[in-house]
Amino acid sequence: MFSAFMHSPYRFLIAAAVLAAILCLFPVRVDAPEAQEIPPQTAQEAEIAPGLPAGADLSERTASGCMLHRTLYYAPCGHSVQRREALPAQLVGLSRQALEAEIGDVIPGATVTGFSQSEVDISLGTDIPCPLHWVLRGGEDGMLTVLQNRSGEALEIVRSTDIPLSGVSESDQAELVEGRVFDDVQALEGYLESLSS
Repeated sequence: MFSAFMHSPYRFLIAAAVLAAILCLFPVRVDAPEAQEIPPQTAQEAEIAPGLPAGADLSERTASGCMLHRTLYYAPCGHSVQRREALPAQLVGLSRQALEAEIGDVIPGATVTGFSQSEVDISLGTDIPCPLHWVLRGGEDGMLTVLQNRSGEALEIVRSTDIPLSGVSESDQAELVEGRVFDDVQALEGYLESLSS
């Protein structure tokens, strides 16, 4: 029978089963995995986040070289402009919570809409139209003045007219005190011609 077993095609399977049964009788020792060492804080990390303990997780803080992605919304026309620039130095090394607390001092009116170590997204709103439009309103001298947003952030006088604000109808005066927005220069010129005729 032993010789029949030695020539059997299942001899390896039977031998493996016997060996597995013998090994189950021995006690097995399982060690906990070794604790990973936390690397010491680099000089750059210490400079970015002073006062943090060595090995602190800086992945949720703005890093040196972080970019600021700014979206400026123009309420009167509904358009927006996006700009990408370096994050101001005083906002480097901050967590999202700290950045949200500080950003209003650095960029008034800004709201944080996105945050990562390498890029911060903010949005701002303004009550002036974008550079694609013209504004007609009464100037300090009482004459109608044409303004345009050339810088993207403020209206500038581009032309003064010889039409007095007091010379237009009362309904137009109320609108022109605040400023009337024109989508293109042809519409503006047509309106000015209608006032002067």
